[in-house]
Amino acid sequence: MSETKTIELRKPLTHGKEDALTTVSRITLREPLAGDYEKAEQGAGVYGTSIALIALLSGVPVDVIDQMYGSQIDEAEDFIASFGHAAARNPSPSADETVISLAKPVQLTKDESPLNIATLSLCEPTNQQKRKAAAAGGPFASSIAMISLIGKVPKNAVRALCARDFLEAVAYFNGFQVRRSPDSGD
Repeated sequence: MSETKTIELRKPLTHGKEDALTTVSRITLREPLAGDYEKAEQGAGVYGTSIALIALLSGVPVDVIDQMYGSQIDEAEDFIASFGHAAARNPSPSADETVISLAKPVQLTKDESPLNIATLSLCEPTNQQKRKAAAAGGPFASSIAMISLIGKVPKNAVRALCARDFLEAVAYFNGFQVRRSPDSGD
């Protein structure tokens, strides 16, 4: 799996004025971090979370991304989804506790610090923990808060998780809903 994807635009797009006029003929996307999902969620505005996320990951202004063809937006969304959205959307029943070995350990400081993590130890949240996490905002902000709370790691460390690791943790929490389904046998 490639960590970046370049999409050649079929129609170059421009933004800015006069001396600052810029033409964009391609965008290059990178694997999102958990914090990118949260920022896109918070800054979605009229464009929506998906367009805001593509803009954030490519470094191209959101109003330029909004001018892309729908099929190219779909291509960008498919790339972003390749990092684990299927696991988050199609969860399997979760064990009471789990340890996730991170595909990309988080190294925010050079010192020995709780900001640097290589694993996440998670367990089923209590109702109180779910309520507290939900107060953080939308689905991505709530997921970051839940992982931080249950995993006992700072939110900054959670925000630095690559999409694969973040979405694996989200899928773990979603798996408790699967356990409760009438045909789960649990």
